[in-house]
Amino acid sequence: MTPAGTCSETMTEKPMSPDALPLLHHALESPSAFTPERLMDAVRSERGLTHEAVPPLCVLDFDGELSDHLAEAGLSTPLTSGACFHTSMRVLTLDGLVCGIVPRTIGGPYAVLVAEQLRVAGARLIVGLTSAGRVSPSLPLPSIVVVDTAVRDEGHRCTTCLRPRQSRHRRRDWLM
Repeated sequence: MTPAGTCSETMTEKPMSPDALPLLHHALESPSAFTPERLMDAVRSERGLTHEAVPPLCVLDFDGELSDHLAEAGLSTPLTSGACFHTSMRVLTLDGLVCGIVPRTIGGPYAVLVAEQLRVAGARLIVGLTSAGRVSPSLPLPSIVVVDTAVRDEGHRCTTCLRPRQSRHRRRDWLM
């Protein structure tokens, strides 16, 4: 008999062979079958949508508060031709620039999935709008922080910092 919470049997088992995992029975170097283009084509087919570009500026509204406010105030309308997988988009015009806003894109993998689809659908600039705790004691509260570098960390190896780079686009007219 083993103490509660332990499993002595698994300690003596042989490691599982990769051949026992059907998920790995394909050429790992093969390109992905789940491309943004294919996902969007499937959504268009299922919903009977035409192939239309999204606005050139799209905002990922992680918690949906901004999108909800714009909808409640009558400042945005639904984009009915949006073919992004598992998302909706609202559209508004600011100073003559048509903008799309995608609510509730919480989580890095999901936000990347949506951003990839937006890029394929014609977005030229994608902005992630989120909130965080205080990121620096030297910043006043509240603050707006514009991120221009990234840190990659999957929690299992050395963190890589990307060097900041100057934006090639300093004017708004490149979106039009």
